[in-house]
Amino acid sequence: MHYDSARRTLYIFGELTRHRTGNAETARLLRQYGVQDTDLITADSAEPKSVADYRSYGLFCRGAVKGPGSVDYSMKWLQALVRIVIDPVRCPDTAKEFTAYEYDRNKAGEVISGYPDRDNHHIDAVRYGTEPIWKRRGQ
Repeated sequence: MHYDSARRTLYIFGELTRHRTGNAETARLLRQYGVQDTDLITADSAEPKSVADYRSYGLFCRGAVKGPGSVDYSMKWLQALVRIVIDPVRCPDTAKEFTAYEYDRNKAGEVISGYPDRDNHHIDAVRYGTEPIWKRRGQ
């Protein structure tokens, strides 16, 4: 990803999607993809073993900082961007998630407040990856 703060535009140009793949294999794939020892990887802090595993494999990994309101704040930050540009060829799963994601509705068809926590793995990855940006005030 790349964030252009002057244009408030987020560019997403790479993804690596795997399901039911162990941490050792994922670390190998990340290296194969081009991730270097100095590239920061932000993993789900609900999985401290994964963070520790990636570190033990020599990757620079930290857990996402979660707390009250972090999902709301990061999602509102993403929604406030002027543009989110996703390369659909290199990031088909990310493009699909961002396109399909929508608020839940009640039986009357009215939008329910809050952000559904399903079918959003790539959106979470984008939130984690942009955490150092949206946590700074004024960004």
